Amino acid sequence: MTRKKESSAAPDGNIPIAKTARGASRFALAQSTSRLELLDEDGKSDNAFRQFLYDFSVLASQLETARAYLASHIGVTAPQYNILMVIARRQGLEGISVSDVARFLHVSVAFVTTEARKLENIGLVEKRPNPNDARGTLLTLSPQGQASVREVEPERMFVNDHLFHSLSREDFQQMSHSMTAMLDDFANTIQMLQMRKDRDKRAQRTRERQLG
Repeated sequence: MTRKKESSAAPDGNIPIAKTARGASRFALAQSTSRLELLDEDGKSDNAFRQFLYDFSVLASQLETARAYLASHIGVTAPQYNILMVIARRQGLEGISVSDVARFLHVSVAFVTTEARKLENIGLVEKRPNPNDARGTLLTLSPQGQASVREVEPERMFVNDHLFHSLSREDFQQMSHSMTAMLDDFANTIQMLQMRKDRDKRAQRTRERQLG
């Protein structure tokens, strides 16, 4: 009779290699952060941090799915939907500048300019010169854009009420504060990653020239 290999979860949550006749061994990942604040209480494992990252990733993906669902009711993309919502909430009587929309959404001015042009072409957004900035543009919803935003309001409330059903007021305030504090860290990290990527490309081109 063939004997099944035995395996069991390690105390720190890492999955061991199956036991063999020569003894037990397991593969253990190195910790993914050196910050004590992010490690488990014993300071020897990062299991809670890893699970946080997995959960964070899933939440982000599911939020984008919900945004895409709402955007589909208007016939736009999820990023365009975000732009429409910022304009709707912030346009006031005069309109909102492209740079302010970009600032609220943490995206580039060039991106908002491109997407706002598409929204203008399908009749949802209107543009006019900014009287306080000769090079600037103010954005407002067109009558068609206002009607589209109004139509999606019940669905938007349904989605948000259910997405954040479990949050208390204190939970929401703490989460909002924490996310705001993380924005600069995330933006700076992405910028550094791009710099590393560019550096690696330059190094690769140098190696190729040397080999050639």
